[in-house]
Amino acid sequence: MFPMDVRSMLKTAAVICVAALWLPRADAQVPVQKIKEAAREAKDAVTHKDQQKDAPKTEAEPAAAAGGQIVFSTVPIDPDKPENLATSFKSGEYIYGLIQVEKTWRDLLGKGNKSATKIEVPIDMLIDGETVDFQYIHIEKPEAIDSKYLVFDVAPEPDKMTAYKTPGFTYAEGKGRRKIGPDTYTFNLAEMKAGKHTVRFQVRSYGDIFSAGEFTIEGEDYKFYAELREKVLQEAFAVATMPKAGMVNKELEDEMRRLLENAGWKDIRKLVIRDKDWWLDRASGGDSPIVSRHLGAAVAAKADDGSFYWCICTFHQQRRLDGSYGPLELTHTGDKKPILEENIDK
Repeated sequence: MFPMDVRSMLKTAAVICVAALWLPRADAQVPVQKIKEAAREAKDAVTHKDQQKDAPKTEAEPAAAAGGQIVFSTVPIDPDKPENLATSFKSGEYIYGLIQVEKTWRDLLGKGNKSATKIEVPIDMLIDGETVDFQYIHIEKPEAIDSKYLVFDVAPEPDKMTAYKTPGFTYAEGKGRRKIGPDTYTFNLAEMKAGKHTVRFQVRSYGDIFSAGEFTIEGEDYKFYAELREKVLQEAFAVATMPKAGMVNKELEDEMRRLLENAGWKDIRKLVIRDKDWWLDRASGGDSPIVSRHLGAAVAAKADDGSFYWCICTFHQQRRLDGSYGPLELTHTGDKKPILEENIDK
């Protein structure tokens, strides 16, 4: 055994070696301060590891931030007065949820940005401890951004559903191109085997859980939710609209139409530029050279069978050596989504 001071010296030497490994492998001069910082970080990492080794072994579940809670009910929940809450359900019951957080969405996920016009709320769905969905609900309604709650439907009665029908909220797609919300949630519930299950939802961002809640559900089968999903999709289709224009540029819109027609599109009913400005494409991210720029446009057209659909089309312009941009190119056509003709201009 080494004396305590010798062990301390050896540990310090090891820390410095680890710090050296953490530094960038380059021929450039590295400031002494950087070496000290790396050594300190390495020492902290060693100390943290020692603390973890000596700590009691527990299987603690990630805790939500104080004040963050998700509650559930068999009836729609009033955010100002949550009542009739439940933590257990039977297969065949409707399920509604309410996410509560301790700060406004602007402060919690928007870092207090007063000019933010959209907040993305990341939500996990777990069944029996396994994550089955992770996707975002986008809040674009100003008063909702400055609220401390979010109403969300799990398995709602179709005519009482708020998801996909309330202006100011959009729902990202995940597995199987299913939208977050009752589209995905009823699908996952319908996939469960007979018996009792634990369903958990949580708002999670970069490992931090800001709100969480769970319930148990029991049944001999879960076919009810497969049938409910079909009704949910019909309800969503009846009110589905196209994205709103982010930019209005008639000359650019006409050029996009021309490119689409040259690509075989027929009977274009409507075209709007979805983005507010050009997106810059860099060679390798960061501040690397710009190689192109692009815009997305939502385009609606009439199909051969007389029905209507819309999709997002992407257009690029390559950057020239002199810094200008080349001609517009149609580079990608997204998935076609059905839409009722009467909803195209809504």
